This record gives sequence, structure tokens and C-alpha cells, in this order.
Amino acid sequence: MKFPARARELAKAKLVACLLLNHPVLAAEQDYFAMTPPGKTPKIFSFNTIVPKGMMVGNPTFSADGKEFYFTEEHSRNIYMMKRSNGQWGTPVRAGFSDLGHNYEPYISQSNQELFFVSTRAPGSGKYNGRIWQVKRQPDGNWGEPVLVLDRPTTEGFWFPTSPKPGLLYFGATLKDSLGEGDFYQARLNNGSWQVSHLKPPFNTPGYEWDPLVSPDGSYMIFQSKRPGGFGGTDIYVSFSEGKDWGKPVNLGSNINTPEYETAAKITPDGKYMFYTLAPDKGKPVIYWVSTGVITALKTQSY
Repeated sequence: MKFPARARELAKAKLVACLLLNHPVLAAEQDYFAMTPPGKTPKIFSFNTIVPKGMMVGNPTFSADGKEFYFTEEHSRNIYMMKRSNGQWGTPVRAGFSDLGHNYEPYISQSNQELFFVSTRAPGSGKYNGRIWQVKRQPDGNWGEPVLVLDRPTTEGFWFPTSPKPGLLYFGATLKDSLGEGDFYQARLNNGSWQVSHLKPPFNTPGYEWDPLVSPDGSYMIFQSKRPGGFGGTDIYVSFSEGKDWGKPVNLGSNINTPEYETAAKITPDGKYMFYTLAPDKGKPVIYWVSTGVITALKTQSY
């Protein structure tokens, strides 16, 4: 197996927390399973005591009210959910929409009324050749039937859908106009149809770019890339908003990045913490979380 393919496989075993909100969330609502929050030094975040033994958690996503938690169970490639009531989390159950093919990378919109995910159900095929799907919250609080959002000719599929605001979607894909493996794309909803555009350099390069995510306040975008000047593997970068454009990407530095693969960086709903996974070439991926102060401190370097 070629090294980049191995890295991609490891990256799929992501252990991250994701949610963007457009309204304030009380700190007490997002309890992060009562884990002690980190400072500017990364700490390991383990799900070993949260899910039953034998389950492998990937792509964790909290709901807007902090009462639901979704994740990819990496062995079965299905999306599971947990609910919190009276301060206690229930046991994981498979989500009703995770019923066909492989399903992974759930992401709940800012409104808490939409959930995007990737699925290999038709017209997708193969292990990772998925398409982006959407379910909408029904009046009873459950999710409706999956609706296909994006489908374009590709042998690699789509991944990592995130929606910083209604009618706007970011995702990764390898399409006809891609400069390398895993370019970034933006899709805007226009009269019921998603209009796709390819993000300009310096986001996309002939190398590897994966997993774009805009912060809850829209002030910066984080992503991972294997571009010249990094520490090795894929590093996590940040680009700060400059109005309609994005600034020069800045490497998060050796406090975060290593010669291994840092993948799938996400920002927590309150904007205080970044979750990311270190995926070594050998061994199991490990999830870390760290204060987003390590990001905002780099803003002056983007100019």
C-alpha cells in the first residue's frame, strides 16, 4: 500500500469533535463528557469510557443544545448516536438514517435542524466513494429521510461536509479541476440547487489538502495539508478571514504538528477548543484537544 493511501486510511479513523452554532451555548450544556479542558498544551481525549468496549469512535459531533452526540463507528462504518438526559449520557444506538451502505463524517448545521453526512449508498460505491447527503429535523425531533445533496463524477468520492451557515457548504473532493488529491470546494444553495466552486490557491495545491472547517464566528478556516515547509505527513494550517477573501495559510507549529499525520481539526461549539487526530504511519490514531488560543495567537502571521 502506498504511503499516501495509508495516510488517507488512517485519517478516516478520525476522532474529532465537530459542531458550529449560530447562537450562544452555555458552557454547562456542552460538558464534553466531563473531561478537564486543556490549555495551550494538547491533551489526549479518550472515548474508552464513553462507548462500549470494541467500538471505535470517529467523527464525533455534538448537537446545538449539547443533548445529542453522533459518531462514526469505524468497524461497521455506521453512524451512531447518544442522548443526554438529566446530565447522563445514554448508550449508543445506530442512527435511523444510517441504513444503507457505509455512512460516516456526520456534521450538524448551525441551526441544529440539518445533519450532513457521507454515504456510499447509490450512487456511491466502494469503501470511501461516498456522496454528501442531508437529513432534516422533523417536528418530533427525529430526522427525516436522507436526500442527496452533492453528486459529481469522481472515483474518490466526497468527504468532510461542513456548513458554517445556511445555504453554504464546504467539503473535500477530487474532481476534474482538482490541482491535487483532496482539493477544497464551496457550494452555495441557489434556487434549490447547490452551485459548486473550486477554492483558489493558496488553499489548493498540487499536494494533499483535506478537511476544511470554518470557525463558529467565521473568523478563520482550519485545514490539513501536505505542502512544502511542513513538519512531515500532513500538518494543520489556519487561514484568517479578510472580508471576502482568506489570508495566507499559517502552519500551527511544532506544538501541534509532528512528522506524523495531524488530521481532521475541528472547533468546539463554544469556540474554545480544537480537536484533532494524530494518525501515525504505524499504530493507532490518537485524538487530542487544545485551547484555540494556539490559533488566534497566529493571526498577525497571516498578513
